[in-house]
Amino acid sequence: MKTNRLLPIGLLAALAACKSESKVDTGDPNRGFELASIDSSYAPCNDFFHFSAQGWLDANPIPETETSWGRFSILGRENEKRVRAIFDELVNAEEPFAQGSDEQLVGDLYVSGMDSLQIEEAKFAPVQGMVNEMAHVTSVDEWFKLASQYQNLGVTMPISARVSSDDKNAGMNILHIGQSGLGMPDRQYYVAEDSMSLFIQQKYREHIASMLHSLGATEDLAKASADDIYAFEKSLAMYHLTREERRDPDTTYNKMSMEELKALAPGVPFDTYFEAKGIKPEVVIVTSIAYIDYLGSAVQNWDLKTLEAYSVWQIINSYASTLHHEAVMADFNFFEKTLQGRQKMQPRWRRVQNSMRGLQEQIGHLYVDRYFPAEHKARIEGMVEDLRSAFRVRINNLEWMSGETKEKALEKLEAFTYKIGYPDEWKDWSDLAISREGYTQNMMTLSQYMTNENLAKMDQPVDRGEWYMGAHIVNAYYNPNNNEVVFPAGILQPPFFMPDADDAINYGAIGGVIGHEFTHGFDDQGSKYDKDGNLNSWWTDEDRARFEELTQRVVAQYDGYEALPGEYVNGGLTLGENIADLGGLTLAYHAYLLHMEGEERPAPIGGFTDGQRVFLGWAQVWQVDYREEALRYRLNNDVHSPGMFRVIGPMSNIPEFWEEFGCGEGEEMHLPEDEHALIW
Repeated sequence: MKTNRLLPIGLLAALAACKSESKVDTGDPNRGFELASIDSSYAPCNDFFHFSAQGWLDANPIPETETSWGRFSILGRENEKRVRAIFDELVNAEEPFAQGSDEQLVGDLYVSGMDSLQIEEAKFAPVQGMVNEMAHVTSVDEWFKLASQYQNLGVTMPISARVSSDDKNAGMNILHIGQSGLGMPDRQYYVAEDSMSLFIQQKYREHIASMLHSLGATEDLAKASADDIYAFEKSLAMYHLTREERRDPDTTYNKMSMEELKALAPGVPFDTYFEAKGIKPEVVIVTSIAYIDYLGSAVQNWDLKTLEAYSVWQIINSYASTLHHEAVMADFNFFEKTLQGRQKMQPRWRRVQNSMRGLQEQIGHLYVDRYFPAEHKARIEGMVEDLRSAFRVRINNLEWMSGETKEKALEKLEAFTYKIGYPDEWKDWSDLAISREGYTQNMMTLSQYMTNENLAKMDQPVDRGEWYMGAHIVNAYYNPNNNEVVFPAGILQPPFFMPDADDAINYGAIGGVIGHEFTHGFDDQGSKYDKDGNLNSWWTDEDRARFEELTQRVVAQYDGYEALPGEYVNGGLTLGENIADLGGLTLAYHAYLLHMEGEERPAPIGGFTDGQRVFLGWAQVWQVDYREEALRYRLNNDVHSPGMFRVIGPMSNIPEFWEEFGCGEGEEMHLPEDEHALIW
């Protein structure tokens, strides 16, 4: 256990005097927040992140196996150990489990992934048949048929096809098609021309060549093929929507008949592509018009040799992590070491466990049976309703919104539903065939099964009871089409939820997360959906304009945060999450006050008042450090701001924070009036 590092008495007294003259609690000085995390050389009103986290950062360097390290990471790792303990029980069970049971599926997939001897002996054999088949393609139409079939097995191909809710008819499922086909994470990696991007592009070509050479190509052929593959992927990337554009449902919602789709992209053999998936859609939603339009004029001119090389690369790239050590190391060296800065590969058990996301519901079922106390669910439900009550008050008191729009906002808030802990009913996958042999084949079988399950939902009513995240996962989400917030059991643990901590810390931590997900229903994109989950404006034009003026202040605020020398947070990409952080923390503070109505306010703990501890609870969640490469990767790909800015960003906008910590005008954590964005 860490030794507590106490603040100087003078600073503690000044902080405590901000809100209360009660006697200081003489019990546990932590009560949910470790005072050793505090570094009083930082002023809370100038840099609350380092004030609240530097002690923790000093004591917790990033492990070699990690690209970043924080409270979130530690909880994730502890959860993985719990899951591993379940896996070990399954592996060592004396009696075999029933075929198709959760225990059999999870245990046997894990065993196949841990069988390194069999995997080493197989080398590329599990994918060789697919590679050989691609070598005999004689036309673009024939290639599309194979590409579609391989895509069902988990191989990346130039078109994406997935069934999900119809944004304008949220109770029904529909097929969505759009952009895909890249080996690197995003189009930006192909189109950027700064020195770091050029370095990564070269390393990527070298990685492709190395993998093709390992498969059997000569060095010269591998290098020439790598150049062709990269050029092909770049040609696709040029027509991809940016990450910012993909956030906008108005941009990605383009509903059309099959006749209209074929007219948009006449060169794409859609009938062949869909037939290989066993579907015959009549209506689809195109999520990236310009991209599909480009394919329509380009595909019939694609060179078959380039398509063959590209397909072989995508086959081995998609399954590299399941193959022998040489392929795994090559995959690690580029995608994790070069792109994200990871110094050492994760242990095999963790890599295999993390590859089993296809069985996330089955794993979650086994997890909650062992680790999730039922009483936690009831406590979180109470907090959810406190957050809803606080949001109700906040909406009613908004000065920038008219009464007409407030009425609609309140209707949406009241219609919010929530799921906590785990599903009411668990999926039955007893017809899925997973064995203890053949890791790569098992992963292909699982991918095909999941594809079939997804495509079978086409043109069917949405199952509103379905979960889109395993119960053991350390995360939460808002689903705009269901107008629901979901909190899996995995996140309902320290530092988010601490049964023995004081309420203020819990409201700042898990309460902030609950408020964050609530606010997603009212962020720049979630606010475009109505109470029934349909993409349908419920705003007056004047209120929408005022809202967007405030959100642009948030964009400008985060655009100004320099994460690395000369590299800044992308305020447009992270806007939805930043609005949710601001709203979530504000709601958490006011929900705590509602929770304490009629009660005597507790004494300060460790010199911090209960109001101050709400903010400490939030800050503790985001104690995190990054390797330079990982931080750069996050800036390019993640819709969430780095942890530091998830602390200082929202707090700089919240008057209640200024009041609690005595932050006056002109201090770093007190935005001036013309930059301040008080939205929800």
